[in-house]
Amino acid sequence: MNPTPSLAELRATPVGSLEALLGQSDLDRTVATIAGNRITGLFRGDERRALVKLLCEERVDELSPAMRARVVHALRRLAPDPVISTGIREMLVSLTGADFRDMKYLLNATGDRHDLEHVVFERLTEADRLAVLDHIAQEAEAAPSHDLRILCDIDDTVKAMLHDDRYPRGKVYPGVIELLIALDAGRSAEPSRPGDLTFVTARPEGPKGLIEQYTRNGLSGLGLPPHAVLGGSFLNLFTKASIKERKLQNFERERQLFPECRFMFLGDSGQADAQVGAEMLRRGPDFVVAVLIHEVVPVTGEARDQLEAAGIRFHSSYDDAARIVHRLGLIDTTARDLVFKAVDAESGAMT
Repeated sequence: MNPTPSLAELRATPVGSLEALLGQSDLDRTVATIAGNRITGLFRGDERRALVKLLCEERVDELSPAMRARVVHALRRLAPDPVISTGIREMLVSLTGADFRDMKYLLNATGDRHDLEHVVFERLTEADRLAVLDHIAQEAEAAPSHDLRILCDIDDTVKAMLHDDRYPRGKVYPGVIELLIALDAGRSAEPSRPGDLTFVTARPEGPKGLIEQYTRNGLSGLGLPPHAVLGGSFLNLFTKASIKERKLQNFERERQLFPECRFMFLGDSGQADAQVGAEMLRRGPDFVVAVLIHEVVPVTGEARDQLEAAGIRFHSSYDDAARIVHRLGLIDTTARDLVFKAVDAESGAMT
């Protein structure tokens, strides 16, 4: 096996054998070697164009949805470039129906910062982005889905971090992992399909996505299903208004990328999540089926009345949250009881 075949070797591969060759290679390294990185890329424009044309146009029909997702992932790791943008666009619009949805979800569960949101909104030119979003919208109109997209905050929603003094800092809340797993699978037409869970945070991406990757690392090892992370910017850290604005931008991007789905949002009362959730419900009443807010800071009086009237559902623990989503028909009784069991086990260990 040649882990990094050359452009000539890729061209010479017999029809029907290209996927096998790419599957045996280190695709990220192969693409980077042929197309060039930030330093050498200036001298490899011809090779880059030839590679993109070969994989994304001339022989794209030989590649499965999973391999096309791998090619896009390899291309988008390169520096932004109109040639790369065109290739990614061609790859994304090359499929329709279930094959397109499979590729889209695979791209959203890569396990690094190069998820679907990053490539569409950060790696495509405006014209290419509009073309891809138009293709997504057409596909969604042709085949609406009942899949549930779960958007979930992290601090004081998954882990006690900022305002919750009931638990040690960094403690994962009892039952939250079991609930997220249940929601990810509970009403999905294809429960094993990755990419239904997205963590939404105002934490900044930072240089080369280091802070976003730090966030991912903090979620690893928790037994979560495949997921994406949508981050923020340094400017979002200073006011509740800016945090709200960034999370709503993340929501709008999710809605454009997955218009065929339904959404729910899990947040907490420590920052602006309740207001974010209320605005989500106002903007997308046909898309958002539930907003659950973990009440770590009391919300009382007229403010609570207004939020509940807008559709916000408050809870103080994840067994309460499980009861709510079970009543809404988003998880079944078995899944609800698994959350109860996880919360009870933690309570017993603390007594």
